[in-house]
Amino acid sequence: MVPLQGVASSLQGGRPENQDDWGFMDTPLGFLLVVCDGMGGGPGGKTASYIVKNVLMAALQECNTQTSRMTAMKMAVSRANDALYQKMDEVPELRGMGSTLVALLVNQQSALVAHLGDSRCYRMSHGRIVFRTDDHSLVGELVRNKALTEEQARTSPQSNVIMRALGNTSNHVAEITEIPYRKGDRFFLCTDGVWGIMPHEQLTNRLTSYQTLQALVGNLSAEIDQIGFSSNGHHDNHTLAAIEIHADSILKDKMSKRIKLILFGLGALLTFSLLLNIVAFTKSKYGADAQTLAALESKNRELESKMELYRNIKDNNTRKWITQVEVLEYEKELLNERQEELIGKVDSLERVLSEREGRGTTSASAAKPSSTATPQEIVQKVTELFVSMEKAKAGTSQEAVKIKASYRQQIVEQLLMLDKRTNGRFSPTIESINRELRSSIPLTDEVWRNEANKTKEEYVSTKRARQMIQKLAGKVKEIGRQLSK
Repeated sequence: MVPLQGVASSLQGGRPENQDDWGFMDTPLGFLLVVCDGMGGGPGGKTASYIVKNVLMAALQECNTQTSRMTAMKMAVSRANDALYQKMDEVPELRGMGSTLVALLVNQQSALVAHLGDSRCYRMSHGRIVFRTDDHSLVGELVRNKALTEEQARTSPQSNVIMRALGNTSNHVAEITEIPYRKGDRFFLCTDGVWGIMPHEQLTNRLTSYQTLQALVGNLSAEIDQIGFSSNGHHDNHTLAAIEIHADSILKDKMSKRIKLILFGLGALLTFSLLLNIVAFTKSKYGADAQTLAALESKNRELESKMELYRNIKDNNTRKWITQVEVLEYEKELLNERQEELIGKVDSLERVLSEREGRGTTSASAAKPSSTATPQEIVQKVTELFVSMEKAKAGTSQEAVKIKASYRQQIVEQLLMLDKRTNGRFSPTIESINRELRSSIPLTDEVWRNEANKTKEEYVSTKRARQMIQKLAGKVKEIGRQLSK
């Protein structure tokens, strides 16, 4: 069984009776937690939630370990719905009753969430919401279609119009989702009396607090009552059940776009750092090629050592943040991909340094990132550098390559400063520019002789290189236009 702990609270609120119900049990298919909210008024709502909870739990308890959890959950939901209709046939006074449902079935593979109606399941991981069920309600559909905001839906007089539930609705099919979990994750199951009492952001702050489960559930339940009784005193029943899991599931999270962007940014910083290290090594007396290779090999050994360390920690099941080894693996991948490219460019960088130190500073070396430059000033400087790069001329193809590499290095430095000054606002665009600067051969290696004046050897950019430079300069100008808004 999966190691976990849990706590729950179900309060009447300001209503004549509590029509919510909840339960938990170990089943052959994993740990089960169920929360229901009855509908239908009078005795109907309380009866409906009680029937759904008990029939669902009994159906899953009867399954054997070889049964598919998805199949078992569908069968259990269907059996609970049949039980409601059978009861309504037996007791005419109960006709029209129904119940929402949210159920969580956890085993070592993953967590299975089934729900109908507007009772919810939240998954909290490392202080943020990473999963939440979608309400099967009229206002929930309007939110998904962007016709209402979450807050407008919460306070709407039509918030109690349920589109899918067990019993008195036209749709009795549960939405079932399989999701992974990580050690320390918390799952919260609740009725609308919980999430409907306060704004979403306020509720999120409560659910992501670092209190013990018992303190969190107890404090939140008390706060809901306090809010309700301080207004009209007619607030809804509210049930909140929570578990905290002390292991990782076999199923793993897919990497989110946010994490991909973070890792991509780290990779860009790593590459930039390596470039700076290469430039520094080219100045040493031992020679650019040997020192660069030594630096790259050292970095490889360092990453491999750290990765081995974090892997061992993971095997011992005591590591708190899995993202550290993911970052190291991503850095290692980037390092391997760029190692040959970086080594191949050492000669060009060394020649640029030699030219600066031995023959004076070229016009391209005048721009260094200023610690006081504004974002607009940096944009203007980068634009000027692109123009100079496009128009650069030299007496030999070797000198032309040096000049292009010098301009490119300065542009990268300026863009790094711009990214810091704008707090990452334009990080995707800046990374796109840097990526093309790193990988586009036309910017450094393609130059041609000016055939219009054969008496004077003159090497300038190719048409393809000019087009690439103009394209990147256009992206920088667009950043400038957005800064001006």
